[in-house]
Amino acid sequence: MHVPHSDAGDLWPGDSALTLPDWHELLAAFCGHIGDQPEDHPVTRWAHALALVHLTAREQPLRDDEFDWDRADLVGRIDHWVAGRSERPAPTSLGAAIDDMAAAQVRATWLLRNADDVSDEEVHTAWFLLASLADGWTDLVAETLGHAGAWRGYRTAGSLLRDTL
Repeated sequence: MHVPHSDAGDLWPGDSALTLPDWHELLAAFCGHIGDQPEDHPVTRWAHALALVHLTAREQPLRDDEFDWDRADLVGRIDHWVAGRSERPAPTSLGAAIDDMAAAQVRATWLLRNADDVSDEEVHTAWFLLASLADGWTDLVAETLGHAGAWRGYRTAGSLLRDTL
């Protein structure tokens, strides 16, 4: 599978200072509401592409190697874009955090649409994980931008995601 990638991140108006989307914008990108236009924030464009990779991987599981390459490429693009605009190194890979959130969102939506009973514990757990990753994203961004008191919960939520997949 080929997901088109753009290097147009260099055209983003917020180029002189690091600006990052909040978790609401990332979820909107995962759902396809933003991130599909050239003028959208480059991180939301790459987040949208990551969600498409995860969705396609769910639908075509025999092509995992190709999807892993696409995911690694997108994660690298996000990390490179952030590193080029940040005065401090990110505490962890923001690209990997977005990749984890995209995977969690695709899984939670799939479970919700395919569950016999939407009150099933597995559905609840998937949405709780996504919410935890969103909280962790907020704190990861705050830490990356140098705001004090950032929560370190992303690493915990990320490990929960890997345990559920």
